[in-house]
Amino acid sequence: MSEIYDQPVVLSRNHPVYSLHFLSHAFARRLVFESNLLLEGGFMRHVFETALALLKIRVFHKRIPLFVSWNITFRCNLHCLYCGSCDAPQAELDTQEVLDGLEILWGLGTRWITFGGGEPLLRKDLGDIVRRSKEIGFRTYLSTNGWRVADKTEELKHVDHVNLSLDGTREAHDRVRGAGAYDKAMEALKTCKAIGVPVSLQFVLNRYNLDAVDHAVATASEYNVPIMFQPATKWLSTSLKENPIAPDTQSYRKAVARIADLKRQGAPVRNSHAGLRHLACWPEPRSLFCVAGRAMAILEPDGSMLACHQCQVGQFLEGADKTGDMAEKFRELRLPKQCAQCWCAPVVELCLFFSLHPEAMCNAFKYG
Repeated sequence: MSEIYDQPVVLSRNHPVYSLHFLSHAFARRLVFESNLLLEGGFMRHVFETALALLKIRVFHKRIPLFVSWNITFRCNLHCLYCGSCDAPQAELDTQEVLDGLEILWGLGTRWITFGGGEPLLRKDLGDIVRRSKEIGFRTYLSTNGWRVADKTEELKHVDHVNLSLDGTREAHDRVRGAGAYDKAMEALKTCKAIGVPVSLQFVLNRYNLDAVDHAVATASEYNVPIMFQPATKWLSTSLKENPIAPDTQSYRKAVARIADLKRQGAPVRNSHAGLRHLACWPEPRSLFCVAGRAMAILEPDGSMLACHQCQVGQFLEGADKTGDMAEKFRELRLPKQCAQCWCAPVVELCLFFSLHPEAMCNAFKYG
């Protein structure tokens, strides 16, 4: 079959080996031929690209914003006790600026994008944004409190996965998020299941819900969806202010141990065991191979770009430089230095994956 590999090959920008500059032409041709046979589904194409990016980042020390979390608004209909986004700068890119940004991100190598906030469903143009995201080829995720999900089913049809906040029982959830929030979250869960949009739950461990872990896991099991846990940190989200409902350390670690037990028993806990061991150390510093600015980037509503929202949010609040296009911003991105306070569960899992940790990698392939 060698004569086949010698034939001219035309690479579209959507092809997973489009940007493999370090490969020889002959090997690239062979890879194109064989991957065209194997990679018929969009998800497998992204898995393939992730593997190639992993090689570039770990072996060749390249920087590729494979994963982008885009906070497209800091407006929110709720005022959760551990979040300061409503007090953050409210300037936002307009629709065309967001759509143009998506094109640039694709060219930079981004393939997985999560739209969050704030509450992204408050943007009237969200349907246009997620529709274009899918047309370009991104794996498109949406993080929401669920309040407006039932009214936005047309928009959700263009989303690959919904991350839905659920913090335990009705009492615990509403105490932190406001009256009626639990019922709206459950309505959103049922809506996603009814329209066939994949959904998972996100549980923020705080001082009011550490005893609600079993209830949340039972809910996840009942609806056959995964659930991920992470701590409410010592400071408010999107703020430098102290968090009044950060959990007590001893009680928190007991709750994490319970989550690990439930996972061993077969519960649909989306955290890997390695990730749970890391989170169990909170709030004591514990270092990880950091993917911030190497394999991921954060976009704020006004177009500011950070390597890590958690440890660099002060730059945004102080007025990060918004000049230049996204490609230039990524090239000039300042990487975190000597950070050992990574407690955002999805980022922890990503760091462990790019560390080639077998537990985290197996867990990622199981839950996507």
